Amino acid sequence: MLGLLVALFPVIHLGWDARSFAAGRLSITTEPASQTVTAGQSATFTVVATGHNPHYQWLKNGVAISGANLPSYATPPTTSSDNGAQFDVVVSIRYNSITSSTATLTVNAALVPPTITTQPVNQTVTAGQTATFSVAASGSTPMTYQWQKNGASIAGATSSSYKTPATTTADNGVTFAVVASNAAGNATSTSATLTVNSAPAPAIQLSSTSISFANDVVNAPASQALVITNSGTATLSISQISATGAPFSVSGFLLPLNVNAGQKTTVTVTFSPTSAGTVSGSLSFVSNAPTSPSSVSLSGSAVAATHTLSINPTSLSFGNVTTGTSSATQAVTITNTGNSSVIISSITLSGTGYSMSAGGSPVTLTPSQALTLSVSFDPTAAGAVNGSISVASNASGSPATVSLSGTGVRQNSVALAWNASTSAVAGYNVYRSTVSGSAYVMVNSAPLSALTYSDSAVQSGTTYYYVVTALDSSGNESVYSNQVSAAIP
Repeated sequence: MLGLLVALFPVIHLGWDARSFAAGRLSITTEPASQTVTAGQSATFTVVATGHNPHYQWLKNGVAISGANLPSYATPPTTSSDNGAQFDVVVSIRYNSITSSTATLTVNAALVPPTITTQPVNQTVTAGQTATFSVAASGSTPMTYQWQKNGASIAGATSSSYKTPATTTADNGVTFAVVASNAAGNATSTSATLTVNSAPAPAIQLSSTSISFANDVVNAPASQALVITNSGTATLSISQISATGAPFSVSGFLLPLNVNAGQKTTVTVTFSPTSAGTVSGSLSFVSNAPTSPSSVSLSGSAVAATHTLSINPTSLSFGNVTTGTSSATQAVTITNTGNSSVIISSITLSGTGYSMSAGGSPVTLTPSQALTLSVSFDPTAAGAVNGSISVASNASGSPATVSLSGTGVRQNSVALAWNASTSAVAGYNVYRSTVSGSAYVMVNSAPLSALTYSDSAVQSGTTYYYVVTALDSSGNESVYSNQVSAAIP
């Protein structure tokens, strides 16, 4: 047993019996193996180690897994985000430990049966033309398709769309459907009907039969597009487009408006409210289509403009910050909570030692848009410092204010010195506590070879208690030295 003596000034010679630690024989005989599972399944990793009562700690991507302290670890049900995760385990016996090799988790996507997401739609053509039916399906790939005509499979029709041969009047009324298949199953679409007309004719198709403007701001016009499609086989000629209802108007065209067969054009419908409230109207389209006139119902509601800002938080406290250093940054978020744009004309900062970034002005925030300020405290002298951020804008309640507080504190340190041990030592450790006689925590990161130490991680208004230990070349550590204290003003 090696005896070491150590003492802080004033010198007190201490005798001690070094503790003998048996590291034990520790080895891993079976390493964790990589696992491959399907998403939703669990994976189990196992290690076999020799040694007396070993302790286990499993890690995922280098981070300890809470509660994973057995020779085997079973994951929770896996997801695609777990693919490629790394697992290993630290096995330890008292003061000896060993880390296993790394096992990789591979998570394969689960097979998903087909689902028809876009059904084939009815088609109308003129005899001699072709019709194209399309479908969209989701699910695991590869995906195959088989189109059917009146329930019978069509040879070679195995893509997501099917183009018929040139039609005849005998094809009028036939139905088309498709079966989408993959390794997980199949799904059959709804049937689409083919209508074959004997003579060409224009047909008007509007992208919507109603247009609604909801909660638009007074004196802030809002617009929506309306698409006009000629789904017929002859040129569509629109001779009149008119809007009723005072706040509504339609633009973006010249009359007559001609749309070739199968083509489309777009007009713009605008809602220009001058007062709050609700109103209705309509659009009328007069054309050479058999269904003329066509109409679209219009509705709109208007609200008064509001200009409001939300400031969060409204105060920042930086606490004690050592002079000559910078605090961690804190954020202040300014959000437009109204329904109209807010113009921030200036953002000003006051208070010695405070700094702010991302506070350029003027700036315009659209509704729901936010601006984030980053604030820090860099005191140059000891003492409490108050400050503020003032946000001037066209919002109600301007200017908005954020209060700032912080205290600059001086950098303090405690200088320690002790006599060398009379025994051969490999180094010394310094321990500190804020409780006399207990709860000591080592403050040096590695054994000290010198007989002095400066502790700069101390705070004003606190009393600290110090002891020192000595280490021999085997890592055995002496008992604590006598205790000394230091009160930080």
